[in-house]
Amino acid sequence: MGKILAAEPRAHRFRFTRPLLELLYNLRTAGDSPGRQAAAVGVGVFIGCTPFFGFHLALCVGLARLFRLNQIKTYLASHISIPVIWPFLILAEVQVGRRLRGAPFLALHLADLRRVGLRTFGLDLLAGSAVVGGVLSICFALLTYLLVCRRRRASAVESLIDETSRRYIDAGVFSWEFVRGKLRHDPVYFALLARGDLPPTGRLLDLGCGRGILLSLLATARAQAARGVYPESWPTPPPGLQLHGIEGSLKIARAARLALGEEATIEVGDLRETPLPDADAVYLLDVLHYLPAAEQERLLDRVAAAMPKGGGGLLILREADAAGGAAFVRTRLAEQFCALARGHFRQRFHFRSDAEWRRLLEERGFVVGSLPMSAGTPYANVLIEGRRAGGRRQSGR
Repeated sequence: MGKILAAEPRAHRFRFTRPLLELLYNLRTAGDSPGRQAAAVGVGVFIGCTPFFGFHLALCVGLARLFRLNQIKTYLASHISIPVIWPFLILAEVQVGRRLRGAPFLALHLADLRRVGLRTFGLDLLAGSAVVGGVLSICFALLTYLLVCRRRRASAVESLIDETSRRYIDAGVFSWEFVRGKLRHDPVYFALLARGDLPPTGRLLDLGCGRGILLSLLATARAQAARGVYPESWPTPPPGLQLHGIEGSLKIARAARLALGEEATIEVGDLRETPLPDADAVYLLDVLHYLPAAEQERLLDRVAAAMPKGGGGLLILREADAAGGAAFVRTRLAEQFCALARGHFRQRFHFRSDAEWRRLLEERGFVVGSLPMSAGTPYANVLIEGRRAGGRRQSGR
């Protein structure tokens, strides 16, 4: 049987660490508009080009706070003067400074260097750093602005990313950075939200829910839609849908529980054995390939038994397409690398082609369709949708 996690006492357990984590989150995410990100990089690069070594951090923090820029990004951009680069940077600045006052370029000979006084050298360096730093800061700022605009989403979507990832502050820095990264770079979450396939009532069951990213996104979307901060072209997420997740790892499930509180039921259990509650929509995102072939089919049998044969029962799979060529090879290598990074040295995978996945669902009474789900990634993922056709809910198997 699966284990239902009790609610975590957030207020007492995290009363000391929460303010620090909030501060870190705000430092990490402040000033995320394209203009402010470009300005943060430009200011950081300019400071990094100045000869005020030892004071770069203080200058970055001070100017970033003054202009309400992201302090971390400003300071990171100042590292243009890393040890490998700074000798060439200083040389370029001194040469530019000399040309500004009409002096010839400085020859790189010891005798010439000795003839240049320390005061003159410092003035040349200071003047040159203003010019070189100004040019580089403008170039880096423009490049940052173009890159951010290219990847920028609508403000309502950005708000969904921020508010969903903020739910994971209590779960730790890694969790909220992980969730933030997944929402930004994995296309499946917002594709599911924008499709509007969810039933208006009943239970949504997320099998292998991990940190509950999909459930947290749905809960956040409900709250945002109620406040009117939601993409106008997207259907409103159903407020009456019960959210239920099952996850095999207790540690990861606790992160989901901290993020969702009483808004969802998070159960810990092995998907191969844990009884499945009745569900009107079931999601299996990047889960089935971890199971042997026979266990994949048994789990799909149990999912089909838990769903209504009619009335909008929905099954959504996201899996790698084993017929995806080079993209599938990259997917398999990425999965193997992640398994090794988690210490799962004996992890085995069983991938199938898109056609095989669709056949398995059709054999279980689903009307099936599929579409690519790897936009913006190098992988061979497909989203497979199955709907039950006619009749009543099956009895459990």
